[in-house]
Amino acid sequence: MSILFDHNWYNSLPTIGEADKAFTSREELFKKIAVLLARSEFYEKYDLTLVHRHVVLEDGERMVATGLITQPERVPNPTPSDVIPSSWTAAGIPFEWTRVKGTEGFIPPPPAGLIKEFSGIVGEGSVLGLSLGQERAPLGQIWCERTDFKTRQHILEMQP
Repeated sequence: MSILFDHNWYNSLPTIGEADKAFTSREELFKKIAVLLARSEFYEKYDLTLVHRHVVLEDGERMVATGLITQPERVPNPTPSDVIPSSWTAAGIPFEWTRVKGTEGFIPPPPAGLIKEFSGIVGEGSVLGLSLGQERAPLGQIWCERTDFKTRQHILEMQP
């Protein structure tokens, strides 16, 4: 089985708390990553993310976002064209997906050159990864996320 679809590999990712604790040298890394992601070919296309799991997946499941809710789904292999990778490890391995509507929602995965430069900064085994660029929050608001373990949903909300 490919690591891409291996629920055990996903389940071995750290929790958000573990990833946050493992993320050290923040100021130094932020300076270097900011310069990289500010380049015109990457600006607002890709963001920084902590590589972590939200819930425990079962065999055949992947974390797929539809709108503001990400939850486990059984996605066939090969992957349907409306489900695209949305978050990658520093080594370029996708660990979350998103559902898009047609080609206007499609953003290609980070190019190999970006993955190489990024992993050169953070290291391939880092808890830092890349994700598709997210809609910017309006002034005075922030994106907040929470996980409902009962429904196995990761929920993104905008709050003041």
